[in-house]
Order: sequence, then C-alpha cells, then structure tokens
Amino acid sequence: MKHRFFCDALSNEADGGRVVLKGAEAKHLTSVLRLGPGDLVELFDGRGSGARAEIIGGDKREIELSVIELEVDGPQRGPEVVLATAVPKGDRIRSLVEKATELGIDRLVPLKTHRSVVHPRVGKQKKMQQAVLAACKQCGRNRLMRIDPLMAWDELLAVENQSLVIGQRGAEDSGQAIDRLLADPNTPLVLCVGPEGGWTDEELDAAREAKATLIGVGRHTLRIETAALALAALVSASRKVGD
Repeated sequence: MKHRFFCDALSNEADGGRVVLKGAEAKHLTSVLRLGPGDLVELFDGRGSGARAEIIGGDKREIELSVIELEVDGPQRGPEVVLATAVPKGDRIRSLVEKATELGIDRLVPLKTHRSVVHPRVGKQKKMQQAVLAACKQCGRNRLMRIDPLMAWDELLAVENQSLVIGQRGAEDSGQAIDRLLADPNTPLVLCVGPEGGWTDEELDAAREAKATLIGVGRHTLRIETAALALAALVSASRKVGD
C-alpha cells in the first residue's frame, strides 16, 4: 500500500498540476517516513478526490508534489448515514471513530442522554477528528467522516426529515427495515446508540413518538462501541456498491 497524505488543496489541481503539503503531513513524510524526490505517494482531500503524486522537493515544513493521476469519487448514492452515539470512556472512542470511518459512516453525532457520562469538549472532539484522518489514510477512504458537536437526545429527535434506527437489546432483528430505509436517498438514516446504562423509558417513548425503528443488536449487553459498530456493519453490508 502506498503512503497516503491529506492534502486539502488537491481538488483544485488537474493531472500534471502541483500541490504543497504543509505542517504535520510534510514533517511525517520527511522525518518519519524519510521519503524524498522521486518517491510516489497517494493524496486525498477529504472531499472525495484522490491522486497519485510524485515528490518534487521541499523541507520539513513544505513538500512540493506533482500530480500524476487525479481521480474524483462519483456522487454518493443512497441516503446520508449518521451514527448518533453516546460516547464511551477513555480511548475507546478512538476505536469507535476509526471503525465507523472504515465502515462508511458519513457523520458522527456525540449524544448527551440521561445516563451518558462522557460529554466530549473541544479537545476530545479534535482527537476524534484526528482519528478520522488516520482511518481514512489506512482504509483508502477519500471523504472524511464529519464529527458534529455534542447533541442532546431531545434535540436529535426534534430534527425533521430523518429516519431513526435504535439499537436495542431484545428488539426484533429487522435487516429488512434497514434495506427499506436505505432505499430513500433523500432521508438521512440515523443510527442511534445509547449509553451503557441504557435508555430511560422516557427516552424510548419519545423515540417511538418520533417513529424510530428499534433493531436488535444481539442477546447480550453490549458496550457502546460494540453496539455502534454492529449497527454500522449492518448498514454497510446492505448498502449498494458505490453508495
């Protein structure tokens, strides 16, 4: 696998154009990987463009590259897929973010529920965004998964034009429901995962009033990240190629 680097200006260049890597990406290329003129690398801009490029020259602060081949991902098919989840303690959120990125989740919304205990602030959200970038480099994804600010459960339920799916132990397995919801490209599909203390009765009642679909995620009590990735994997397996 070629070394991949994030280059925000990539989509502004055509084949044969030149781009510049700066900051941490340039330092990693030179100081850690010790790449230099003539070496080939892959670039992506986080918005759907990727490229093969040759290193021309530079230093630890700036690296100039020539774009050999530019590719732009086709338009996304199907609905936007959102993962709205309570946040686990410690570093477990990094693994959740990485795997959600690999599985093609478009947007992640940290949830504040009655029993949730972790409410990420700016520092943790920045680390989550860094985990997205690292996962995109590893898995070959050209679009960054978006990380939204913390949102309260009642605020999420009040959003219009969305299809809500809740992972709930004991609920009926309903893969067919996922297929049905994915068939509507104009309505975001929101996968909801509660805290390890579980949803309150009031929260579930409010979700039912919002016409949420409850889907079983196994017979055992799952940790937040396990339940989140179970739902994400179910959707990933049901999406058509190119979605």
